[in-house]
Amino acid sequence: MSQSIPTSLLRAFLPLVLICVVLLMSGCGGGGGGDEDRSSTSSGNADPGQAPPPSYEPPPSDSNTGTGSPSLSPGDYASIQNCPLVGGSSAAEFKLLFINLDSAPYFDEIVSDAIENQFGALAPFVDYFSHFGFYTLETEGQANLGCEKGQDEAAFSCDNSKIHQAIAEQCEVDDMQGIIKVVIADMGYGASGGEIIYLGSDRSWPDSSYALQQLRNIVVHEVAHNFGLADLYDGGINTDGSAVAGWPSEMSRQWANLDGPGCSKWCNNYKPASEYTQSANASCATFTDRASCTSFNRTDAGECKTADGDSYACCAWSEDTTDDYFGSQCTPVWGTEDIGQDCLEGTGCFYGGAYGNNSWRPVKTWDDSIMYGAGHSEAFDTVSEQALREAIRCCGTSDDSTASCSAFRETFNNFLLEYQPYKSRIGSCGTR
Repeated sequence: MSQSIPTSLLRAFLPLVLICVVLLMSGCGGGGGGDEDRSSTSSGNADPGQAPPPSYEPPPSDSNTGTGSPSLSPGDYASIQNCPLVGGSSAAEFKLLFINLDSAPYFDEIVSDAIENQFGALAPFVDYFSHFGFYTLETEGQANLGCEKGQDEAAFSCDNSKIHQAIAEQCEVDDMQGIIKVVIADMGYGASGGEIIYLGSDRSWPDSSYALQQLRNIVVHEVAHNFGLADLYDGGINTDGSAVAGWPSEMSRQWANLDGPGCSKWCNNYKPASEYTQSANASCATFTDRASCTSFNRTDAGECKTADGDSYACCAWSEDTTDDYFGSQCTPVWGTEDIGQDCLEGTGCFYGGAYGNNSWRPVKTWDDSIMYGAGHSEAFDTVSEQALREAIRCCGTSDDSTASCSAFRETFNNFLLEYQPYKSRIGSCGTR
């Protein structure tokens, strides 16, 4: 795993990083500076089962992360009163509040599906189901709440502070950041993760069955971001051949399900770059000039050709970065070759993650993980599941005060404070 950049420097640049994330990832998840050559993550009505568009985090208007914020104590959980409890227990450590904005279409069905078929059926959430309490709230006024769609009409978000105010007018909440909030509105297909999760529904969908197909597993996908998991899918490719700029590698590799070359978090060894020979884009590292690099496996229009199950098979050029695995300024846009050895069962080490920057992910394709393709996969990959299990155990059960959770909590609190653009605290982990 790469060495972290200094905390003071990261804090200084984190707001800029988040703004860049929004600009690059809203809509089709990246590719700033060029058109993208496929629409698997675009907005609009998707075919049933299609993966949701990328999550992105709007700049928080009232986030209270910051330097010097004290850590939460074990057993310190948020509470909700005066809002209907629709599932789980009011004594549960984690509170999820589903907000029905302007009588969102299929709201009841979406909430029931999330509780029963996601939290109540998918590991590891099903194993900790008693630690989650589910609430609902109805509010109205999209315009007054500052709600608008993102770039290219993908996903939507509102003014977080106004949503918090709307919650406070109806519910008694003693720790607003400590609860998980999911706003559902008639805003079309799309979702965005953050301090508040925004989930689009659509009145034009023919029935609830279709709606649930469109939004399959998307709630747990977005909630998993709050617990420290990154998206594993690619987010587009620049037609000018430049590398997609997402999170810096030093930041993206801090997420539990991303790593540096070799994936030491879940693999014990890996093959050297000289043996990276099987993928359609294995030649990328051999190109020493921009023209050769950016023309490989591209159409005359600059569009990236695909191979191996619709995965990108071209190269990208970085003007100022030599990749720490390939040793070249020319790298694959997206890798499907496994370099990991002796890895956690069901995983490997594949190039690309966090929208295509130079991190490494544990699984290969859309079907392999809810964090890769929520609408395609039936489960979390092993790495993501284990990370979720540890976060839930140490931030939302009686184990949070045990010695076995001490080191985890310290590391996770630092991650939330320094690297997590989505949420400042979860359960009894995080900061005030």
